[in-house]
Amino acid sequence: MLTRTFSGLIYIFLIFICSNNIFSDFSYTYFNIKINAGLLFYILNSLFLLCCLVECIKLLKYSTFIYKLLTIAVVFILYYYSSIHYFNHSFYISSLYIRYLLTLLLFFLSIVTIFKYSNELYSDSSKLIFVLAYLGVPFGLSLALPNSYRDYTSEVFYIFLLIWVSDSFAYIIGSKFGKRKLFPKISPNKSIEGLLGGIFFTLVAGILIEYNLKILKGNWIVISLLISIFAPIGDLAESKLKRVFKVKDSGKLMPGHGGLLDRLDSYIICVPVVFIYYLILSKI
Repeated sequence: MLTRTFSGLIYIFLIFICSNNIFSDFSYTYFNIKINAGLLFYILNSLFLLCCLVECIKLLKYSTFIYKLLTIAVVFILYYYSSIHYFNHSFYISSLYIRYLLTLLLFFLSIVTIFKYSNELYSDSSKLIFVLAYLGVPFGLSLALPNSYRDYTSEVFYIFLLIWVSDSFAYIIGSKFGKRKLFPKISPNKSIEGLLGGIFFTLVAGILIEYNLKILKGNWIVISLLISIFAPIGDLAESKLKRVFKVKDSGKLMPGHGGLLDRLDSYIICVPVVFIYYLILSKI
C-alpha cells in the first residue's frame, strides 16, 4: 500500500510541475534559472508516449521485431508533426480542419475495434495501424489543447484532475453503494452506482474550475461532463484489450498501479473528446 501511494504521488507531482508555470516561476525567483514550462510538459508528454508505446507493443504480443520498430517510428513521425506546431505556437484548432477530422475518425475507429473487432488485432500490420490511432493521435492532439499564446499547459493539468476525480469517486461510491454491475464481462468491479457517483463529483469539480479559473480555454462544466462520461470508457477499453490478450497489467513501471498505460487509459480517450469540443467551439 505504501509503495502504491508513493508511486502515485510521484506521478501526480510530475504532472503538476510539468503542466503549469509554478515550477518555472519558482526556479526563476529563487535560483534565477528560467525554465520553459511548455518544454517541461512536452518532455513529460513525450516520455508518457514512449512508455505507453513500449507497454502497448508488449501487451499486443507482436510476432516480429521489425513491426515493433516500425510502430514506434510511425507513431513518432506523427508526433513530430504535432511537435512542430506546438513549438511554433501554430497549433490553431480552427485550421487544418479536414486533417483533424480524419485523425479523430482513425482514433475512434481504434476504440470501436477494441470493443467490436478485437479479433482483427492478431496480425502485426493491423496492430501497427491500431497503435498509431490509439496512441499516436491522442498524444499528438494533447499538444493542441493549451492556449497557443501561453508557455504553460494548465488545460492539460485540469483534464488530469477531472479524470482523477472521476476515477476516485467512481471507486469510492461503487465500493460503498455499488450493487448493479456496469460491464461484468469486461470489468467486474465497476458498477452503475459508481459511474453515476463519478459523473456527479466530476461535474462539481468542473463547476468549481469554471467559476474560479477564467483563464482556461472553454467551458469547464461542459468539459467535466464529457470527461465524466468518456473517462470510464477509456478504462473499459484498456480492460477489454488486456482481457483479449490475457494480460493482467500493461507493465510494472508504477509499483502498485501496473503500467503507465493502465494510468493513462482514460486520458487517452478524453484528449480527443476535449479536442472535438474545442473544435466545435472554434466554429461557433
